[in-house]
Amino acid sequence: MDLNQQISYLLTADEFADNLPAIKESITKLNLSPTYPSILVAGTNGKGSTCAYLTTILTIAGYKVGTFTSPHLFKYNERICINNQPIDNDNLSLILQQIINACPENPGFFKAFTLCAHLYFIQQKVDIAVIEVGVGGLNDVTNLFEPTISAITTIALDHCKILGNTLDQIGTQKAGIFRPYKLAFIGMKKPPQSIIDYAKKINAPLQILGTDFTYTRHELSFDIRCKNGDYFSLPYPALRGMEQLANGSLAISILNELKPNFPVSLSAIKTGLLQTRLPGRLSILPGTPQIILDVAHNEEAVSQMLKNMLKLPFVKHNYAVFGIANDKDVSAIITLAKEHFSKWFIAPINSKRSISNDTLTQIMQDNKINKDQIVSCETIDRAVKHAKSISTNDDRIVCFGSFLVVEEAYKCN
Repeated sequence: MDLNQQISYLLTADEFADNLPAIKESITKLNLSPTYPSILVAGTNGKGSTCAYLTTILTIAGYKVGTFTSPHLFKYNERICINNQPIDNDNLSLILQQIINACPENPGFFKAFTLCAHLYFIQQKVDIAVIEVGVGGLNDVTNLFEPTISAITTIALDHCKILGNTLDQIGTQKAGIFRPYKLAFIGMKKPPQSIIDYAKKINAPLQILGTDFTYTRHELSFDIRCKNGDYFSLPYPALRGMEQLANGSLAISILNELKPNFPVSLSAIKTGLLQTRLPGRLSILPGTPQIILDVAHNEEAVSQMLKNMLKLPFVKHNYAVFGIANDKDVSAIITLAKEHFSKWFIAPINSKRSISNDTLTQIMQDNKINKDQIVSCETIDRAVKHAKSISTNDDRIVCFGSFLVVEEAYKCN
């Protein structure tokens, strides 16, 4: 099979199928046993940003860094990178075929790409790997490999049908990436008790934001205090939003613990904060009207996006371009966001999990959004173009709800 055929084949499998025994069999057949140290990052929001800081700073410091993240925005290759450079098509296809051949059943897209990442990192002899967990942690395929340090960014309600309906239940799933006697981190000040309890149960030394590592904001810089080192007068990250101070602090606190084997200079940290790029995290496109792209797709992320919007220059109208998966708490998101937008341009996302326009319209009307504020469009592309057609230079268009919304919005600008 060529690469397109391989991708098509993998996408036919149920991504949430319980096929880890088949995956473990594949790992054995492929003799897939990484020896490089790795940082495993789970969490509801902030995983991608934290992984990006870790990768960029370590790369600037001179290390060969393998990074696995998901989802992608434009090309599948983006998920597997070395020093922020995506895997090429030839290597991707060659390794995917090895995995498909070794697996007794269709492994599914995400699981195959996870194995592909580790095979590629072994071949390329990386110094260290940064691995982003898919969903949860305990039963995620990324957790089949042994981390050196495990980190959780934040815990919020998302993927509730799979992970549970309470923060404690979700916390238990995500804490499954911790290992006995190995360092663990969490980048929120008041984590669910289940995370603290699990870390104690397995004797994993847990460092918590606000207690074991903290950051202090100044007008033009911020400081980080860690257990074994302090960092002063750090520049604000290039990624926008105050939540990036927490993500950056988590990443730097992890690097601080890796100092004996992976020393990183203050200069590399400062440069890394300024050079880290991650499309779709409060990304502002050049030109007018102002267009913001944000992958926010759950309550916590949307709430943070709205707070960040309030810090931007005043505009006459905020218009939303919105699409979302049907397994999200759409009503809660609409309740949060409804007062912030004069008009909503809605469209289905390019996924079988997309909510329909009719269902979304009904939810919006149930939440007191007037029918004349809702514009139903066939595609995100058309929604963006329609929003632009009624906007003046004094207006703002905010595209959010899914990675797929951001991908389509990028393409039509």
